[in-house]
Amino acid sequence: MKKYRAIIGVLVLLSVWLLSLFVYERWDVTEDKRYSFSEGTLSLLENIEDPVKVNVYLEGDLTGNFRVLQNEIRFLLNEISRRNPQVQYEFINPISANLNIDSLRSRGVMDMSVPTQDKILRVFPFATVDTKGKTASVPLLSNKKIPIEERALASVDILEGNFVKEIYRLSFKERKQIGLIVHHDELLPNYLDGLFRVAAKDYDVTPFTSPLQNGTGSLQLSDLDSLSKFDALIIAKPIKPFSDKDKLVMDQYIMNGGKTLWMIEDVDAEMDSLFRSEKIVAFPRNTNLTDLMFAYGVRLMPSVVKDLQSSYITLAIGQAGNNTAYEQFPWPYFPLSISKQNHTINRKIANPIRFEFANPIEILPRDSVNAEVLLTTSRHVQLQKPMTYIDFGEIEQVKPENYPEQPGVYPMAVLLEGYFDSAYKGRIESQEVANFKSKSDLNEMIVISDGDFAKNHIFRGEPLALGADKYSMRPDVSDQATVIYDNAAFLINSLDYLTGDDMMIQLNEKQRKLHILDKNTVAADQKTWRWYNIVFPLIFIWLIGLVGMFIRKRLYS
Repeated sequence: MKKYRAIIGVLVLLSVWLLSLFVYERWDVTEDKRYSFSEGTLSLLENIEDPVKVNVYLEGDLTGNFRVLQNEIRFLLNEISRRNPQVQYEFINPISANLNIDSLRSRGVMDMSVPTQDKILRVFPFATVDTKGKTASVPLLSNKKIPIEERALASVDILEGNFVKEIYRLSFKERKQIGLIVHHDELLPNYLDGLFRVAAKDYDVTPFTSPLQNGTGSLQLSDLDSLSKFDALIIAKPIKPFSDKDKLVMDQYIMNGGKTLWMIEDVDAEMDSLFRSEKIVAFPRNTNLTDLMFAYGVRLMPSVVKDLQSSYITLAIGQAGNNTAYEQFPWPYFPLSISKQNHTINRKIANPIRFEFANPIEILPRDSVNAEVLLTTSRHVQLQKPMTYIDFGEIEQVKPENYPEQPGVYPMAVLLEGYFDSAYKGRIESQEVANFKSKSDLNEMIVISDGDFAKNHIFRGEPLALGADKYSMRPDVSDQATVIYDNAAFLINSLDYLTGDDMMIQLNEKQRKLHILDKNTVAADQKTWRWYNIVFPLIFIWLIGLVGMFIRKRLYS
């Protein structure tokens, strides 16, 4: 009997081993499905027909956390390659391979220094994707503002999205057309350079100049056909009021399915003016859009947000020897909003988002329109009315006791989705439009109550990246990097959503839950857990031995 049992056991093990050579299957039992691909990723991998080569430069001498990141990348690429053998990958050590560093940098592969107790390591946290004669770089490290070693672990969450997005862009993505309304003295090109740069991978952003070219200075009903070719329109900080004709054309563009991203404000306040005079008046700004926004379900409140949760500005405070001394101060007129992670647009946003002299948004209930609040103030907020002074002396008042907690927060970015009623429904102007449409099909728009939301700063005549804060820079610390906020990521996510890019949306939906150890708790309880790790395994082994002895007694007694 014993002999037969042994033979059967060997045959079962042999059968399982032979089956494993031909059948590969695994089960992901993690709560957040971290080892499973999203539906969008699976669909994309199935349709890749051309060879894709991935070169990963995170190789060589690495710290422990970077080794973990490297192993996660290897696992991910191995699974991608298994799903579609057209995707091949290779890990390359740029130093030992004697690669030209300048050539790598021209391809978007940058190196960075990682300090350890013994030395400083040179690490290349980038990969490249090549297919169809096109190439793109893939950042492997998150831009979260946390210590470098923690960033390595936190970066695991972005890997699938970053690799698949670049493969998708190079192999399948159809470029979308974005129109830019420019005839109300909106932001000039040098202030939109940062937006153009981050949007260039996926979008062609084109100013709509017909009102300037034809000399009318206003949209005409004949422009509707041209506007319909855009997948979305951006309106970034209009200064001049919209004419009635402008609004009628925009309304019918929206009624016919046009997507819009509004960055508008009803109070005029500028930092450049404040630095020149040290005291300015916040004037009301009339964009003549109140009735249009009212029809769709929002209203900009004519006030300026002052928030205790704000970014810092650098100011000169006097002389230190022969040099000017500088110090950083919280500036409540630059509120920081933390992504609520409540919507696809908000996800994969690692850092705070900065506003400048923003207005609160009031949501007006509409039966057929749903309003989703994307970005808000904190609860420690004040509202300042127009025709009042703004000056640097207020910095001394930025204290928690002067910003008591409010019962709620104020929206500063809102997504409107649904069936919009025309602002011209039942009005005589509707008779001017052939095939006037009084209600839209299912549509979306995003309203941001800050005209400078997409504005990049200019430093020494050169545009900075969108989100880079020149006011955080200290002239006395020349090598200090500027603080960067995630306005760019929010805007790109918004455009992806408005233009219906399902692949990008699905990649944003997937999130990995990172369970970070509380270091204080670990330090306090380490002795207890050390004993648990010693005693429990011994008890477990002892119990297994007792069970084994019991079974043997039953079998052979």
